[in-house]
Amino acid sequence: MVKADAYGHGLEQIIKLLDDRVFYFGVAHVEEAVLVRKWTQAPILVCSKVDDFKKCARHNLDVMVEDERDVRLCLKYGLKDNMHLKINCGMNRFGVNSVLSAKVLNDILEEERINLKTIYTHFPCTENKKLTWKNYYDFQKLRAEITQNAPICFGGSYIVDYPFDFDIVRVGLGLYGYGNKNLKPVMKICSFIEKIAFVKKGQFVGYGTKFKAKKDILVAIVPVGYGDGLRRGLSGKFSVKINGKSYRAIGNICMDAFFVQVDKSVKTGDVAIVMDDADGFAEKLQTIPYEILTGFSSFRGKTFIVDKK
Repeated sequence: MVKADAYGHGLEQIIKLLDDRVFYFGVAHVEEAVLVRKWTQAPILVCSKVDDFKKCARHNLDVMVEDERDVRLCLKYGLKDNMHLKINCGMNRFGVNSVLSAKVLNDILEEERINLKTIYTHFPCTENKKLTWKNYYDFQKLRAEITQNAPICFGGSYIVDYPFDFDIVRVGLGLYGYGNKNLKPVMKICSFIEKIAFVKKGQFVGYGTKFKAKKDILVAIVPVGYGDGLRRGLSGKFSVKINGKSYRAIGNICMDAFFVQVDKSVKTGDVAIVMDDADGFAEKLQTIPYEILTGFSSFRGKTFIVDKK
């Protein structure tokens, strides 16, 4: 899955890195798929409801279908060989969700002699084993109404830990190093010390009065802010690494910069590691790493691939 700018990691770089290693690229919307098509000829699946079937045909995109309307429009616009049938097994977002609907769709598939590219689903809570087994049985019940033998594709964190019968795995957050203790986060946000300022005792740092110096201190300015995806709610709640040592961020995060209290060893131009694990930021903000990572889609710096292994 490379939706939302490859989960904030940089779409172009991720596509080029993975182009010869995947069966499909997955996105949420048609416009995302059109962007992906600029860098690959691999199949691209639009995993949400499609509103422009003509554009899908023009760019040779694969389409999620869940009802008769979707199938008929695919046939109308020349996408007969580009359909993936989605089955709802508990997410209640997209997908066929009743035996009757599955029977109706199967009749159309047989009548029009449509060969599905996959039959797929997305498990909503794979950390809950009891619920996931129920979801799996629900999927199998609806799958049984589709007579053709298309490849089965499953998505959801930890799905590979289950002994389910499937052909393709839809890898989401796990691709980027989260959701399993054996995975290593891919993204690291780095910047540099733009300036070092001397702040006297009793003076404030940044907007408002969040931080007041209790003594004379040195403050480093790092040019990354909430305009880049560094959430303002993290103000005063995290540390950065400079020359192997941790230093506390202080004051309110600005749109374009934040402040760090440093010592005399820190110099202008030194590298500052702002984030190397989104789980830490997510915990501080009581959210999930998805939100932290995708927030960096607006990062105004450069993206580098430093290790292609």
